[in-house]
Amino acid sequence: MKLFSTHNSPFSRVARIAIQELGLSEEVKIEYVTVRDPNSELLKYGPLGKVPALQMNGELFSDTRIVVAMLESVSTNNRLTASTDNPPSLAFEGFCIGFLESIAVWIREARREPELISEHLLAVEKQRAIRCVEYLSDHSNKLSRELSLASIAVACGLDLAKRRLGFIEFEKYSDLNDWFQLITQRASFQSTEPHPI
Repeated sequence: MKLFSTHNSPFSRVARIAIQELGLSEEVKIEYVTVRDPNSELLKYGPLGKVPALQMNGELFSDTRIVVAMLESVSTNNRLTASTDNPPSLAFEGFCIGFLESIAVWIREARREPELISEHLLAVEKQRAIRCVEYLSDHSNKLSRELSLASIAVACGLDLAKRRLGFIEFEKYSDLNDWFQLITQRASFQSTEPHPI
C-alpha cells in the first residue's frame, strides 16, 4: 500500500495520523508528491491529482474518509470512521470534516496575492469558524469519547487555523482547549506537524 501525500495538506495529515493510529506504519509507504503541478508523480496513477490518495489492491482511492475507511479494512485496531448504523455519529463526523474543509478554504484565500484576496470570503470563513468552534465547545463530549476521524479532523483544523491564521478562538472554551492540548500531544500528531511556510 502507498499513500500519496504532501507535507502541508491537512487532509493528508489526517490520513497519516490514521495510518499510525491504526497500526499500519510498516504496511503503508508514504510518498510525498506535488499537487497543482502538471508534472506531479501522482498523475501517473490517476487524473485527479489530489491528496490524500491511497494505492491499494490495484486501485487508487481518493477522498479522506474513503482513504481512512480503506486503511481500516486492513487494520486489526479499532475503527476511526463512524458507522452508518449510528446516524448521529455519522452526522457529527460529516460536520467535523466540513469544518476542516472550511479552514482549508480560509487559508487558501488568505494566502492569495493581496490584490486577488476576497475580503468578503475571508469574513465569511472566519464567521463560520467562530460558529463551528462554539458548536464544538457545546459538543466537546463527542470529541473526547475516543479517537475518531471526527476528532482527528477537528484537531487538524484547529491546529492549522492557529498556525496559519492566528485563529485561537477555541482557547476561550476550556473543555475544547483542554481536549485539543491533550490530543495534539499524541505521537501521531507530533510526527505529522505541518512544515513552516
